Amino acid sequence: MWFEGVSVSYLEPNLEALAIRQPDLATWLQHVELKTLEIFPSVAGFPTVRFGQGENTLHLHSRYDPAKEARKLLTRPDPAANYFVLLGFGLGYPLDALIERDPDPNNSYFIVESNLEILRAAFEARDLRGILTLPYIRFAWPVTQPEVAKQWMEFFDPVRAQNTSFISHPSSVALNPGLFKAAAAAIQSQTFQIFTDINTLVGRSQTFLDNFVQNLHVALSAPGVAGFTGRFEGVPAILVSAGPSLDKNIHELRSCEDRALILATDTTMKPLLAAGIVPHFVLTGDPGHENYLHLKGTGTCASLLVAEGTAYPASLAEFSERTILCTFENSALPSLSDLLAHKGTLRAWGSVATMGLDFALRLGCNPIIFVGQDLAHSHGRTYCSGVHFEERWFAGITNPDQWEECAKRLRTRPHTVVVQDIFGSSVESTDKLTGYWNWFTKELHAHVGVRFINATEGGILKENVDIISLREALHRYCSTRRNLRGVAESTYTEIKNSGMNPAHSNKSLAALTAEFDVVERLVASGIESCECSSGTNSGEMCSQLRAIKDSIILNTRIVHLLDCFNQVGNLTFLRRSAALNLERISSGLSPAFQAIYSDYFRSIESALSRIRPAIEQIELILTKSTVPETSECR
Repeated sequence: MWFEGVSVSYLEPNLEALAIRQPDLATWLQHVELKTLEIFPSVAGFPTVRFGQGENTLHLHSRYDPAKEARKLLTRPDPAANYFVLLGFGLGYPLDALIERDPDPNNSYFIVESNLEILRAAFEARDLRGILTLPYIRFAWPVTQPEVAKQWMEFFDPVRAQNTSFISHPSSVALNPGLFKAAAAAIQSQTFQIFTDINTLVGRSQTFLDNFVQNLHVALSAPGVAGFTGRFEGVPAILVSAGPSLDKNIHELRSCEDRALILATDTTMKPLLAAGIVPHFVLTGDPGHENYLHLKGTGTCASLLVAEGTAYPASLAEFSERTILCTFENSALPSLSDLLAHKGTLRAWGSVATMGLDFALRLGCNPIIFVGQDLAHSHGRTYCSGVHFEERWFAGITNPDQWEECAKRLRTRPHTVVVQDIFGSSVESTDKLTGYWNWFTKELHAHVGVRFINATEGGILKENVDIISLREALHRYCSTRRNLRGVAESTYTEIKNSGMNPAHSNKSLAALTAEFDVVERLVASGIESCECSSGTNSGEMCSQLRAIKDSIILNTRIVHLLDCFNQVGNLTFLRRSAALNLERISSGLSPAFQAIYSDYFRSIESALSRIRPAIEQIELILTKSTVPETSECR
């Protein structure tokens, strides 16, 4: 403690406590030196700290009573919040004040501090072992935006989370406002993405399933992306997205179809064709009718369609015999995707552009050139010109002022964040777009053997890429003429003619239907146990219902499918279970315990009833399939 100028260092015991959860950070702090900070006792006797020297000195806490100051500065958090993000730690007084106001030990604390020297000072000056042993606490480090996003993703539990509250320490934030702003944006973006993914599964699982069944006949006979692996080794690829900056340089692509492989997101298909550019491949994965409209009427061109098995069926029909199939690595319907496992997987992190990047990597392309990849509202716009929904968005517009007002409304529909673009200027983006930005940044960093070039000429993608104009990129890397469309066509024909073996699909379906029957019986047994529990003591009932639930989970194929349809049921069960604390169940809580399990089993029963017709249709399609039993696609 600090008293009358006498100091005791708490560094070692604090680091020992920190090392239990974050050993890397503890090691870093061990070697940090206090060069720009000075710790000294406040008038009240508590340690405080000043940053810098002379006129540039900044006191992180009050020189009189830092604990009292922290209580005064603490804004009242959301009473429903149980996740707290601290933007700035200082010597820890803001967290002390927060815990004093809301002492619930199950609250979660995610701490962002820009300067390791400040953390070192806190660990040296104060005994922090009380907070370091809290069950849910993490210091973010490193504090780059992608790393903060990754760590928050690992820390945040949507089952436990009620609301998230941001607590700022003004003096700490003043030292590096840009970093804290970026960290807050990353956390908000990732939280949004987590719940978006859950809501997507809840709202669209039936669509995914229906589309898969309708696409199955085409999917079984179509070539898969696996057969294209490495077929364009060392060939430059241009991945075209529909960001606003595409209007600047789309014309440059007209002369390069035989010098670089053009991969187009579905959104860009009509703008490209209108500009006289026919991409070699166009990619789609969204199950909705809206996305099909990007492709409607374009299937007569020479492009090959790369489609995921749950894409909107009319998209596959549009390209008929020019479709290449894939499944998503983290498919919404993993058990059904296994029926097409030989087709090959692509990763899609919420955007068809991420799907396109993974396809380019699978092809072996190098370099990979990004065009139209703004990931922001460059020039005050959301998309490039020529996308199909422009007619609907700007219907009735007769002058520039009306157009600008309409564009402004479109930009403000999602939650916007302000970030820096490649020119160092502020630009609006969204939670979703910055989420994609984080994914791209990490993915580009992971592929050190591939040269990535951002030729968007706008937007925010600047890490791990060379930033040059599209004209310069074409001049530097796309000078050699190649018969790229001929190679794509011949590869497609080769894989198509090799046929496939339906044995894998039949075997996977047999395993899935067997598990379906098992789970159906277990659910019926669970419902019966809940309804006929009179005379059964609480302990026996607990064991019995838990055993049934555990037996259901063992059937992993059908459980993966059930999870897609039963997100609400699963979350409800987990949250109610945590609130009831089932590990301490007593006879007095028996009715509540019984109700939790009864509702859970009923939710599974409902999900099974939605899945059954699809499995029956798939079985019929496979039975009637006329695909010859020849060698499997490679």
